[in-house]
Amino acid sequence: MSSYFNVIGTAFFVFPILAFAFTVPYLLFQYKKFGAIPLLRSAIIYSFILYCLTAYFLVILPLPSRAAVAQMTTPRYNLVPASGLIAYWRANHLSFREIDSYLKLFTSPSMREILFNVCMLFPLGVYLRYYFKCKMGKTVLFGFLMSLFFELTQLSALYGIYPRPYRLFDVTDLLDNTFGAWLGYLCTPIFCFFLPSREELDRRAYQKGQKVPFFRRVFASVIDWMALIIFYVAVESVGTEIFPVLRKMQWLKPIIMAFSVLVYFGFFQWLCKGYTAGKAFLHLRLVDRLGGRPKLWACITRYALLYGLVLPAPYYAMCFLDASSFLDDSALEFAGTAFLSALFAAVGCVFGAETVAKLLGSENEYLYGRITATKIVSTIQVPAFAAKEDDQTVKPS
Repeated sequence: MSSYFNVIGTAFFVFPILAFAFTVPYLLFQYKKFGAIPLLRSAIIYSFILYCLTAYFLVILPLPSRAAVAQMTTPRYNLVPASGLIAYWRANHLSFREIDSYLKLFTSPSMREILFNVCMLFPLGVYLRYYFKCKMGKTVLFGFLMSLFFELTQLSALYGIYPRPYRLFDVTDLLDNTFGAWLGYLCTPIFCFFLPSREELDRRAYQKGQKVPFFRRVFASVIDWMALIIFYVAVESVGTEIFPVLRKMQWLKPIIMAFSVLVYFGFFQWLCKGYTAGKAFLHLRLVDRLGGRPKLWACITRYALLYGLVLPAPYYAMCFLDASSFLDDSALEFAGTAFLSALFAAVGCVFGAETVAKLLGSENEYLYGRITATKIVSTIQVPAFAAKEDDQTVKPS
């Protein structure tokens, strides 16, 4: 048993690394489909990943040395079902007529191995029925296929890494694992009675998706900036190709970048009726106060304020603060520089406070959005089943 616990501990140690690699694709998928990241759904998904990782590690770990495997002479496979129990029965001269024989059989190492194999894919049956909504036939099939994958992994000597298999391909394990998945399917109501249904999870997700959380905006901005960099490189390449002299004018690069930002977030977004690449991918849209297409000047002003004033405000404040140390004894110049530094610091503080409020669930638009009379809204289409549930929860006033 200690070896099993060691393997499970290894899975828990590796899981954060795997979870970190999985997080960004998972967040993008959830934001694109539902527009939100429900905590309970995420806990179920990540627990399923942890379970799969643990089951896989139980199949391959502990890893022996290649030299030790090369000296093995044990069989590579067994195609006789329950051969371990049969061998134990014969070796101990057990009798069908004696109750003690059955007690010895059920406490034998072979029976413990069978119980372990049944338990290993038992959670799979629960997950497949509860979360993935699989019928019994599909659950049994997927349980068999997962078990077959494990057994073939052993038969392949861990995909050819070892000179020969160091664990037995056993048809008994295949049957036990499949039975475990089927048993998990049958017992799902016992273990999941306190959890909301999958439909309820989806309904809650779609409800949350009608709001625009902070990180959904961040992911949209990341996608937009990836597209913007491509646009900037294209503009710079075309410009230097047409006018080779521009290659020597390095001071033009910040101007070209600023021009690209205003064209992408201003003109293109207005042309696409409030959509950019990131917003379209994550079902977001920039609208005016009435929910319609924003004006061109509003798009340009909004992102000129954001990228030209709000985000670099702390940098501006530090620059003016440093500049004040190089001034002469003129009180007026010092006061003016200190005032500008404090002004930009205040802009940064307001933005920081608004961001904290967004993280805490505030739905108020940023100040630069209120100035330009624009806001970002969710365009997630709520399915009929979720819309019906919402209608039923509305009480007449």
